[in-house]
Amino acid sequence: MSDATHDTFPFLGDIFGGTPITYMYRQTMLLIFRKSIARLSLHSRVTFSTRQIHKMAMIDYPYEEAVKTLNQLQGTQMMPLAKKYEGYGLIAMRNFLARVKITDDDLGGMNIVHVAGTKGKGSTCAFVESILRHHGVKTGFFSSPHLIEVRERFRVAGKPISRELFTSYFWQVYKLLELDKDIYDVEFPSYFYFLTVLGFYIFKHEKVDAAIFEVGIGGTYDCTNVVTNPTVCGVSSLGIDHTNLLGDTIASIAWHKAGIFKSGVSAFTVLQPLNGLEVLQEVAKKKQACLNIAQDFTTYTAKQNVNLGLSGEYQKVNASLAIELANCWLLKQLGVSLFSGEKLDKNTVDGLANCEWNGRAQVIKFDSMTFYLDGAHTMRSVKCATEWFQKESDAEAAKLSKPCTKTLVFNVTKKRDAYSFLSTLYQCNFSKAIFVPNIATLLPTHLNDQNNLQCPVESRLAQVLQNKDEWNALCKDNNDLMVAEQSYVFACIADAIVWMSKGRDDKLQQVAQLLCLENSWPNHPCGSDHLQVLITGSLHLVGGCLRVLKPNLND
Repeated sequence: MSDATHDTFPFLGDIFGGTPITYMYRQTMLLIFRKSIARLSLHSRVTFSTRQIHKMAMIDYPYEEAVKTLNQLQGTQMMPLAKKYEGYGLIAMRNFLARVKITDDDLGGMNIVHVAGTKGKGSTCAFVESILRHHGVKTGFFSSPHLIEVRERFRVAGKPISRELFTSYFWQVYKLLELDKDIYDVEFPSYFYFLTVLGFYIFKHEKVDAAIFEVGIGGTYDCTNVVTNPTVCGVSSLGIDHTNLLGDTIASIAWHKAGIFKSGVSAFTVLQPLNGLEVLQEVAKKKQACLNIAQDFTTYTAKQNVNLGLSGEYQKVNASLAIELANCWLLKQLGVSLFSGEKLDKNTVDGLANCEWNGRAQVIKFDSMTFYLDGAHTMRSVKCATEWFQKESDAEAAKLSKPCTKTLVFNVTKKRDAYSFLSTLYQCNFSKAIFVPNIATLLPTHLNDQNNLQCPVESRLAQVLQNKDEWNALCKDNNDLMVAEQSYVFACIADAIVWMSKGRDDKLQQVAQLLCLENSWPNHPCGSDHLQVLITGSLHLVGGCLRVLKPNLND
């Protein structure tokens, strides 16, 4: 194998022992992926080497059996997409809820905060949940996607529900939906519909005081929009995303988001592009919903010191919206305001400061390495993530007594404009770029939460290679051939982290090696610099990285 090929595809070097692969590397990678993914689908009772997690072979995993069963719904088509966007999906959703004994009164009793938007809706929900919880409210929070484990989508009192509780509720709902399913026009829900039904079911039986629901996609036809009488609704920042479903204009996307507005229910949004705001206002007027624009965050900081648990300038917009939503909820349900005079009360200030939302502007420090994780996956959010990383990494570099170098770890799905994303990220002056699929490990494992049964291995691999090609083209367009030569492809995230951590953090390397194939990473020289790693482009990529970096995150 040539030195250039070895540097570009380091994980292949030891596998082939120096054999030239200038033509066949793509087919070789496909073969590796096919075999590895086939191993991932094996039953959890397999024999592991002593270097791997061999104890799994002796343990039964009821939680994992539930996850495996759930994952089988990924490939099911409940009904044609066009039918969903004619309103039939919501009709089916109401039937699903009735079959698991959830009534309109049950939904009304959850006192729901319903939030749509292109960017920041998850963070907004996280702020709302934290504020209400700090006011003594028992909260439920339904979000998507999950990062490491599917149970993260269901939070009660600020924490993901336990594996045992998830398993119990999962099988209750599954069996209720299986009962006499043949008599219904739509027999069984698809993956996200099932999770949404499960969310309502969990929050009903956990008797939460407030349920915060993040919309999946759009709003008007999203299955969360089965809610008819929420306490308050919100729309976070609008942008261009999911154009195949929502249209390719801000106006069209705004119409879908505004579909969650309900008659007589207060709604809040933030400053939006003019054509988007006009649509929101038109829909609100038509539905007789009272739409208000959240105050600028400086309104609060001018009067008192307010810190946010989530970093990044853009989080101030999300926090402003969350303050309005939480205040409206408290006024309606408890008759109290979160203001103390003209200032935010202590519970609200604490809620904002203590808010946690993994995978969004998250920083994880190791010896001689700092990981910056942000699941940005729209053009606007990538710009925000770039600004955040530049500011945070520069601040860290100023405090350290040794030089810093920057590495990008990147992946996007085929529906995204990789070149545009990378063009924005390029200004961070990375010395290396790593491209990986959203796969934490290629080893057999009992953890199936991150398995994607919808996207063929070939498609995932082809996208990784295309992302690298786009980066190299960008570097060449900027006459930056040296950086182009320092771009790498790895078969999985664990391999990449082992390669980066070698000689920098022995403990991290040892943990990551447990998730690697034998001899799948090469030796490489390591300098004395501090490595700053930005991981972005996909929440699923961030989730895979967190599984390696913080495997016990949810415990």
